[in-house]
Amino acid sequence: MNVMVILCDQLRVDYLSCYGNQQIKTPNIDSLFKDGVIFDNSITASPVCAPGRACMMTGRYVSDHNVWTNDVPFREGIDFLPERMKKNGYMCGAFGKLHHFPGKDSKGFDVALQMEERRLGIEDDYFKYLKELHPEITDLYGHDRSGHFSYSLEEYYEHWMTNNTIEFIENNKANKFFTWTSFQGPHGPMDAPKEDNGLTEWIEIEDAINVDRNAPAEVVQYRRVRNGVKQPKACRTYRSEYARMIQIIDYEIGRILSYLKENNLYENTVIIFSTDHGDMAGDYGLFQKGPMLYKSQLDVPMIIANHPKLPKHQRSDILTSNLDIGATVLKVAGDDKPFGYSRSLEEMFNNPDYQRDVIYSEFCDSMKLVANKEYRMAYYPFTGECELVKISEETVDLSKQPEYQKIKIKFLQDIADFMVLAKGVHIETQDLTPKVQQGLAKKWPNYKKDIDIVFPLQSKRARQNLIDAGLDGDYNEFCIERDDEIIQFYGKYWNDERRFKNKY
Repeated sequence: MNVMVILCDQLRVDYLSCYGNQQIKTPNIDSLFKDGVIFDNSITASPVCAPGRACMMTGRYVSDHNVWTNDVPFREGIDFLPERMKKNGYMCGAFGKLHHFPGKDSKGFDVALQMEERRLGIEDDYFKYLKELHPEITDLYGHDRSGHFSYSLEEYYEHWMTNNTIEFIENNKANKFFTWTSFQGPHGPMDAPKEDNGLTEWIEIEDAINVDRNAPAEVVQYRRVRNGVKQPKACRTYRSEYARMIQIIDYEIGRILSYLKENNLYENTVIIFSTDHGDMAGDYGLFQKGPMLYKSQLDVPMIIANHPKLPKHQRSDILTSNLDIGATVLKVAGDDKPFGYSRSLEEMFNNPDYQRDVIYSEFCDSMKLVANKEYRMAYYPFTGECELVKISEETVDLSKQPEYQKIKIKFLQDIADFMVLAKGVHIETQDLTPKVQQGLAKKWPNYKKDIDIVFPLQSKRARQNLIDAGLDGDYNEFCIERDDEIIQFYGKYWNDERRFKNKY
């Protein structure tokens, strides 16, 4: 199977018709749902661009890959998704926005034609393309005085990304291909061409939600005031321009799907559609994103189409994340090796034991967040503050109400567990007792294949002591399959070697 990942930047779930929007028509995105599964409980691994994208590219949480904010590098020694796909025999192409640092490091794609806002200057691939057509330009956005793109839709950056995606597939359709098409919109600037031959419709979007809300967390209060609270008219204009950007992206996705169908490639191509995060777009007086638990910026669309092991036109309420894109892609390629903490959407859908009880997101160390299907809680480190809400009533803080203290404590425990997981689990293997393993498996199902093994149970005598006491003497059995990967030991009960081993 071929694999395509199609991403937007800063796309709200509730601006897609397949997620219930009654005003904005997104027929091509909707068609992916007709041929696949929508995951309704999907959140971003980080509600800021580069960290969220780094999570997708590595399968790791922010505290692990170390891209904790925009324009900082990955830590050393990490697997990247395109590198793994190349090893699986795929031709790999990326088109549009990767948002890595350094900007031209494509993390292993065979072809990468990038549009990175203004980060690459004159080295930006889209700027080079537009400059050839219009030598007079000095900025890759090509704005007119009203802030809109000066030229035709056929020269717009979203169209350019689509053209390059199609050209790459055309050149590699005899092979297995993996494409990563990442549209710039509906992230600002809201610069959709004024003239688009009637493609888009100007829609008067309803007012933003409760612009006067004052959040209980100080970090959020400061963000809201520092950035300035926009007036309702400005919010409406922003939201209407935002809707136009989405309509253009839907049109471009339609062009890709038409090409696949016309060339008999569609049914043999698994397509994943998502985004890095959402956009507050004026809700509660906030714009873009930040360390907050609001669904406008935390929830992400997640649609997978044409997967041979998934049904068509079905919704799922299991807890998923854009972190899961990597493992899903690799599983399609037949690669069963772990990919960080990413979980295959197909495996979760078909195996309840593989599904999550809670899901995790972090905005660097400003906010750590956990959620289940009903509640969501943000903890703000070093302030002692947290905000616990029902997802259906996100403006009502329950964190101080006595009847919700058990949920609050459980979520705080989950946050502590995820923070340990993200920085790297280091437990002497002899202390990976059954209860520890049971809890670890909930948050890291592949831990037995990936965790460092140091000092397992040492001897047959030690094992027998456990059995004689009525305890489980076999809890280190998983180490036997990984015998040659044991980093340090003083002995191993399965061969009772009483000698020191140092693999460092």
